[in-house]
Amino acid sequence: QRLRLPRIALWDQYGGSMTAGWARFLLEQFEFPYKVVYPPTIDAGALNERFDVLILPDGAAFADAAVPATRRLQPEDVPEEFRDRVGTMTVARTLPQIRAFLEGGGTVLAIGSATALGSELGLPIANAPLDSGEPLPRSRFYVPGSILSMRVDTTASLAHGLPPVADVYYDNSPGFRLLPGADEVGVRQIGWFDTGTPLRSGWAWGQRFLHGVAGVVQAPVGKGMLVLYGPDPYFRYQPHGTFKLLFNGILYRTALGE
Repeated sequence: QRLRLPRIALWDQYGGSMTAGWARFLLEQFEFPYKVVYPPTIDAGALNERFDVLILPDGAAFADAAVPATRRLQPEDVPEEFRDRVGTMTVARTLPQIRAFLEGGGTVLAIGSATALGSELGLPIANAPLDSGEPLPRSRFYVPGSILSMRVDTTASLAHGLPPVADVYYDNSPGFRLLPGADEVGVRQIGWFDTGTPLRSGWAWGQRFLHGVAGVVQAPVGKGMLVLYGPDPYFRYQPHGTFKLLFNGILYRTALGE
């Protein structure tokens, strides 16, 4: 397939995000041109006119509505040349612009805590792992930076070039369960934990709760595609075996027409 180099936007925040920094390093090493964008740029909308792909690294979450605006950094608190970088993503301002970008044909790659976007968009996806519908306390489930094995749907272009079972870096990462009706709207799990003992290296307290939990999910939104990565596919430039999950998200939907 002939590939077209997409126009990539990478979220960051004033002062710098560590996860965005590692994404910049990864993209530069593999020669992907990109542009760093800050919340005010996303809030301004018209993203489809400038970008094809928006990457939301771990940490690019919506601001807690319970936190008063007076406690957040204000533009007047920073030098004038950086004031257009100050801001946080919010459900009221940012979510409609991201939805419009997706519906207009854009691709959004959300990683770690940024995967909350799936729920905010109302997709038939539930957070996991849970026990009887309740979040698990750390006394029952705790996997702080270990290597787990994940089953991969290699028929999906997002998983092109990966083996049927891949090792992933898991650090108390988000997970997902598809709700009834997910198939009908095209929501698809690309990687999931198909055993109750996925631990390959490190330690995993309560790993049995991961059985059946999806780690990577893709979902069409309008003409576009949202990809949710629970485990970080590029964590600190270390898990080379899962870099392709991110690269394919950038390239292959356009190439293969998914």
